[in-house]
Amino acid sequence: MTRAVAERLTDIREAARDVIDITGALEDGAFHALPHADRIAHRALKNALSELGEAVKALPPELAARHANVDWRGFAGLRDVVSHGYFSLRQDLLWPIVRDELPQLLAAVAHELSR
Repeated sequence: MTRAVAERLTDIREAARDVIDITGALEDGAFHALPHADRIAHRALKNALSELGEAVKALPPELAARHANVDWRGFAGLRDVVSHGYFSLRQDLLWPIVRDELPQLLAAVAHELSR
C-alpha cells in the first residue's frame, strides 16, 4: 500500500524531530565525537536520517519545486549515504546538514502540511 503525500510529510517531520532531539544540545565537538562517545545516539541519528531520506524520495516533484530553497535531492541521497556508508560516515559532512539544512526542510514540510 502506497503512503499518501501527507503521510510522507509527517514521516519526514517526525524523523527530523528525532534528529533534533538527538543532536539538539550538542556543540560541534560533541557531535563529531558521537560515533565513539555515544554509539546508541549515533545509530539513532543514522536511522532517523535514513527514514527522512526515504520519505523524501517518495514526494512528488511538484512539491519539491514549490520549495526550491530545500535540497530535496540531497536529502534523498543522504538516505543512501547513511544506509550504505556504515562506519565511514563523515560527521563533518553531516553536521552542516543537521545544523543548517534541516530547519529549511522542516519549514517546507510544515508549510505543505498546513495547505
